[in-house]
Amino acid sequence: MIVDSHCHLDFEDFDDDRDQVLASAKSIGIEHIVVPAISSATWPRLKKVCDHYLECHAAYGLHPYYIDKHCHSDLDKLDQWIKREQPVAVGECGLDFFLKDLDKNKQQEFFEAQLDIANENQLPVVIHSRKATEQVILCLKKYPSLTGMIHSYSGSLEQARQLIDMGFYISFGGAITYDRASKLHSIAAKLPLEKLLVETDAPDQPGLKHHGQRNQPYYIFDVIETLARLRNDTVENISHITSSNAIALFSL
Repeated sequence: MIVDSHCHLDFEDFDDDRDQVLASAKSIGIEHIVVPAISSATWPRLKKVCDHYLECHAAYGLHPYYIDKHCHSDLDKLDQWIKREQPVAVGECGLDFFLKDLDKNKQQEFFEAQLDIANENQLPVVIHSRKATEQVILCLKKYPSLTGMIHSYSGSLEQARQLIDMGFYISFGGAITYDRASKLHSIAAKLPLEKLLVETDAPDQPGLKHHGQRNQPYYIFDVIETLARLRNDTVENISHITSSNAIALFSL
């Protein structure tokens, strides 16, 4: 069994062939897919997909990439959606300091507000962090009972260990399949497998074999194979442990 712990299957990129994409996913043993939201406008679309496909599990949140489009009223709506829909997580939320034109203060405000919502509703968080891992850690220290995942991890080994000590899981996607990703390779080899997840982030972030193509859950096998090679482990064990981790984290 395999769990794709982060995949935007609700995106319009899949509107023409979503059934076939999921059939391909099932053919390699993918039984669960966590589908995180990006904005309040997309929540109904995401709900429709997850209601229709039982292997898909919704997470609702406000992505930092779209911070200019988010309104403060969206935070009240988010709390209402979560209480009504009972998703598996709050997210995708977080901080993106890579893109310089995004308002850092507003990002911080919305991130902490979503951590409040997750904490109140006793749900894990799906966190986006680019060039912001240290700040994410500082924010999370205010919520000692919170858990979740750092998706498509890009921080340091020491930061990953800090996050794990705080109860968080580290997730790897297509980025680790590239030969140039030596830093990620080293981190993925050294962290405890019991705290790792695998993901595609489809339709974005395809791995080396599918560079330039639309990503899809089926391609998660490339991530698992790479992780197995880096850790001198078997594909079966990587699949089993990362799936068990995801099932425990999201109560699937």
